[in-house]
Amino acid sequence: MKLPQWFWVVLGLSVFLRLILIPNPGFEADISFWKSWGLATLDLGMTGGIKVTNFNYPTPFAYVLGLVVWIYSLFADPHTFNEFWSNTNTLFLFIAKLLPILADFGIAWLLLVIPGLTRNPRLVGGQASSSNTGSRLGGRDDKTQWLYPVLASVYLLNPIALIDGAWWGQVDSLGVFIFLLAFVTALKNKPFLAGVIFMVAMMTKLQNMIYGPLFFLFLYQTSGYNGLIRGVAGATLAFFGLNIEFLLAKNMTRVVGSLTENYDYFPWMSLNAFNLWWIVAGGKGMEVSDKLLAIGIADAKTVGLVLFSSFYLFSMLQQFFSSVIPGLTRNPRLVGGQASSSNTGSRLSGRDDNTIKAFFESLIIVNAAFFLFQTQSHDRYAFPLTVFLLLLAPFYIKQIKILSVFYLLYTVFYSYNLHTALVMNYPNNGIPGLSTLRHPFFTIATSIALLGLFIVFLVSIARNTKRIVIAVAVATPITILFLSNLPLILKKPVSLTRLSPYINVQGYGQLTKNMPVNAFLGWREWHFLSVQYAFYRKGIGTHANSRMDFDIGGKFKRFTTDVGIDTEAGPSGSAVFEIYGDNRLLYSSGLVKRFEFPRHADIDVSDVKFMTLITTDGGDGIMDDHTDWLNPTLWPSG
Repeated sequence: MKLPQWFWVVLGLSVFLRLILIPNPGFEADISFWKSWGLATLDLGMTGGIKVTNFNYPTPFAYVLGLVVWIYSLFADPHTFNEFWSNTNTLFLFIAKLLPILADFGIAWLLLVIPGLTRNPRLVGGQASSSNTGSRLGGRDDKTQWLYPVLASVYLLNPIALIDGAWWGQVDSLGVFIFLLAFVTALKNKPFLAGVIFMVAMMTKLQNMIYGPLFFLFLYQTSGYNGLIRGVAGATLAFFGLNIEFLLAKNMTRVVGSLTENYDYFPWMSLNAFNLWWIVAGGKGMEVSDKLLAIGIADAKTVGLVLFSSFYLFSMLQQFFSSVIPGLTRNPRLVGGQASSSNTGSRLSGRDDNTIKAFFESLIIVNAAFFLFQTQSHDRYAFPLTVFLLLLAPFYIKQIKILSVFYLLYTVFYSYNLHTALVMNYPNNGIPGLSTLRHPFFTIATSIALLGLFIVFLVSIARNTKRIVIAVAVATPITILFLSNLPLILKKPVSLTRLSPYINVQGYGQLTKNMPVNAFLGWREWHFLSVQYAFYRKGIGTHANSRMDFDIGGKFKRFTTDVGIDTEAGPSGSAVFEIYGDNRLLYSSGLVKRFEFPRHADIDVSDVKFMTLITTDGGDGIMDDHTDWLNPTLWPSG
């Protein structure tokens, strides 16, 4: 396909805009992490570097950062402290930001290529001739080819792409670029390699993990069962290959940790993502815990996960039903059939474009739901929508004006979200005038607008979705939330272990449910809770000095619990147990020592919204103070 001359002007302007943004310090904490993790990797190797830093990305990403610092070392010494760690170190900013910048242009190239690989002429009114079906981009009478350079240009000049990469310094575009390479490889019927590339994408940006089920379902739809197996095999091999150093060091636990340790790392309603929970938090998403109750005894985090899972189920089902019987819509030569002479040259001849369209729609729904409905959602999590919406455009050529308005509104509101998140942390690194628009009125209004856009998109998709899919997707969250609140509805006792504290601090270890505090050390320390060998199946193991605050919402009339020093503790263990309701002392155990039997508490918590459980060291230090709340139970009102 010959590109129009104006496209080269856009390309030059895109390069210029990114170059002038590079010196901006961007999100300084992220850049500092890149420096710290990259330098440690360069000096100590991947396993050694990760061991001595707070590295919390997928482990293979350390190779990328090590390469960045290595390139830097070719021009300057990264051990020159003041120069290297300066927030205005332009050389490092250039090298670090070069990754997302190159990925931006890679995405633009894919926006030129992918629509030509996926568009079926019958969807746009054209006719494929037998003489030209072999051309990758021009082999079909595709009346949408004029759109491809427009899509690439829109992305390159999009303020979202500019802010996230060349300005902020993040690598979201790199993750999207590699994921799309996996998609293109799947289109070329190379499922093993597609699985390998998908795992590289996931190990670059962990958020790509949410596309895994959709991607492998797409492999199944386009390559059949054997293709799915090859894709999974490729992903598995890539996972262990990328982590070979940890595998050889017999330290795969650290690899698993890099994939899970961010879970609940920031236990807030929203990490500056203007979404549902930003609204619930009154525009203070980074100040309100997601462990507060939202529906009955289901906290915000649980409700968010249920909502996201329901939209994911909807996406999976609508993608599945787009091609119910895998193989019937694919090129017959890929499944053992005989291709006719009129279509053997076409890379995607005979494939049902509806499957590809449904895949893009599913990606959009899943990505948007992840951003809008999960608590602890980061401001950058909606970035892939910037690309996925453009990939969908050729399938809606007759509605291109409506889609253009939709995309423009998304760009305006989400670029405001990204910029505001940046200046909330670094006021001097944003646009001066725009940086002042941080009032909750504007941020909440933006949250409502983004939710509204999602609803509009969802309704447009639902009109062509099987009713059973919609029914299942709607019934699922209602059923899950109903069942989670069933004890409350039936006025049955509720174990406190079903709730999560919105404040939790303790002098040693970490809160452990249904096991004593030392269980955090690993499976060898997993035991039942016990006090003087009186065993309990339910309870919370903590360590003085500790504090746990629970939102119980005024829904209960009594709270009962046994308390004591766990059997695993040493002989000097002693503590005082206290229970507060809305900051009023309701119970104090007095001094409890190691070899005493459990004590029982039965207190009135009627109309109490926040209940606090505290253990103190009894005045003799915290040595051996393994404190247990045993069979803690809330009794519903009414």
